[in-house]
Amino acid sequence: MNSNLMIAKLTLMKIFLLATMSLLLSLKGSAQTNRSVKPNVLFISVDDLNDWINPAAFGGMPGLKTPNFDRLAKMSMSFTNAHVPSPACAPSRAAIMTGVHPAKSGITGWKHPEWRKVPALKDVQTIEQFFKDKGYTTLAGGKIYHTLAPPRATVNQSEAKGWDYYYPSLAIPIPFQVRAPLSVIDPKLFVGKQPDYFSWGPIAMGDEYMADYQIVDWANYQLAQKYDKPLFLAVGLTKPHDPWEVPQKYFDMYPLESVPDVKIKQNDLEDAFVHGRRPLHKFILDNNQQKKVVQAYMATISFTDAMLGRLLDAFEKSAYKNNTIIVLWSDHGMHMGEKENWEKFTLWERSTRAPLFVFAPGVTKGGTSTHKPVGIIDLYPTLAELIGEKAPAYVDGESLVPMLKGQNFNHRGVVTGYELKEGPEATGGDAYTIRTDKYRYIYYPFINLEELYDHQTDDNEWENIAYKGSSKKVIADHRRLLLEQVNHLKWPGGNPKGYSITAEGLVRKTEYLPLESMSGNTKFF
Repeated sequence: MNSNLMIAKLTLMKIFLLATMSLLLSLKGSAQTNRSVKPNVLFISVDDLNDWINPAAFGGMPGLKTPNFDRLAKMSMSFTNAHVPSPACAPSRAAIMTGVHPAKSGITGWKHPEWRKVPALKDVQTIEQFFKDKGYTTLAGGKIYHTLAPPRATVNQSEAKGWDYYYPSLAIPIPFQVRAPLSVIDPKLFVGKQPDYFSWGPIAMGDEYMADYQIVDWANYQLAQKYDKPLFLAVGLTKPHDPWEVPQKYFDMYPLESVPDVKIKQNDLEDAFVHGRRPLHKFILDNNQQKKVVQAYMATISFTDAMLGRLLDAFEKSAYKNNTIIVLWSDHGMHMGEKENWEKFTLWERSTRAPLFVFAPGVTKGGTSTHKPVGIIDLYPTLAELIGEKAPAYVDGESLVPMLKGQNFNHRGVVTGYELKEGPEATGGDAYTIRTDKYRYIYYPFINLEELYDHQTDDNEWENIAYKGSSKKVIADHRRLLLEQVNHLKWPGGNPKGYSITAEGLVRKTEYLPLESMSGNTKFF
């Protein structure tokens, strides 16, 4: 064989080997690229945030300053009619994180602190466990499940096995939270008894002393790191949960004379469920504190907005910017005097409606919104579909991906459940509400009471039309819709216990006690 032919063959072999290596490397690179395309998830939970925030689609509270929620809305799809599975931290978060509705699990209140021992939840895979199983690095900081930390009791209903790391720790999930001076939050001038946890007032310290500031600092550090696997980063902001105590500058944003009045109807409970929280409303009115409490809640929302802004700043500077899904949700709404209630724990709109935002690159169109009723329990199947996976069969929510893509989607009515009673000594039970496009229907089986509100004409839910002749078909339809999701319910017929119904269909609480006639020492629970 002559030397020229040998050189030619060797050259061809080298070309073949180089081509083969190039192909293998390209395949390897392709596989790495496919793995890297798996989107990261920034999972933001906000505690006790109602729909007062001011992205245009929400309507909001006039004068409330939330530029960073507006910024997120411009990036995302906003769900302006989203409702929680239960109007309290523990049952709502357990349902959202497991995907199992309270109607199925039985966790409708506070009676199951060890939720894993509940038969319906014994073997479920929670959201973070699902993502870890799919190859994600899972990190959490702050309040994701129901959580308390010093100076309150130490509680965290989250499990260890779903998280690669929990900040500050699984045992103490929230950094220490400074408080306003005792002279501010307990001036000793109030008439009646103030609950220990129910306080408000400015803190003469900077943002950096707040627990949420430190949680965001930790999250921002994580966003500056590189991980070999896709990232599921859960950030649990603890405000605007009470106590409504934040740095002075946030109170200065809302001079007392500029704080708007909240629309409240006198004797609003005369045709509705008379909850046992009225003494707190009376305490606030008797001490002329309505404006100050509303001011404090507005200030605390603006503090939360500032923390969200710090998180978004870090995100937009990070390597995760173009390949990360963001969801932001709240565990329930918040009453500010409506229905003679403060905080949550009811089945009316103020308690069940909460903000929900979804940003999914390549899927969502920034600045869009929908007012179709959806459930925050829909997050589990939605996130699963967005990463190309399928949620477990037991998950109760519906994927919102069709809505994110702008497609027509017939979402069923949204059900919320909670354990209620009329007073500290009363016998209560589980009650349920379903929110549809036009109506809210509520049923309290333990007293056989029904409520129906027409949201086309009565956004404040001031007139219970459940017993009017013109409502018969709507009531029948909503009973059926509720029964489809809560299949153990029964309607025995007859008048509700403790109520009368007039010939015109007006329902009235018998022996109704107007607020002004209540004793200031009425027991609160």
